[in-house]
Amino acid sequence: MAPRPNRYYYIRHQPTLLTEELLKTVQHAPDPAAALPQPIRLTKHWLAAFGFLPDATATSWSLEDARLVNGMNCWLCVTTRKYLQFVHELQDHFEEYFHLHLQLLKPNSYLARIA
Repeated sequence: MAPRPNRYYYIRHQPTLLTEELLKTVQHAPDPAAALPQPIRLTKHWLAAFGFLPDATATSWSLEDARLVNGMNCWLCVTTRKYLQFVHELQDHFEEYFHLHLQLLKPNSYLARIA
């Protein structure tokens, strides 16, 4: 699946919000493979950055009506029974199912810490 704008990807080893303009720049780069957006593994740090809150045991994370449970190498959305591995998959799923656009609470501070 092709990278979509308004999603977070690694670009040149940095977590970056892929804007329409940046996507065009990457596609027309002299060496597009070097700047190709790479998926970011979904972690507890990313969930916290989007505003998810852990339960008392930190095995389940919730945001509004959604609850994610940590699996072996993925997260399960309990409501929809969808497995999620990457940040952009979480963003896609929340827009499609919950009609919610996920945004980082404090983008600059979280991206510096997550990177």
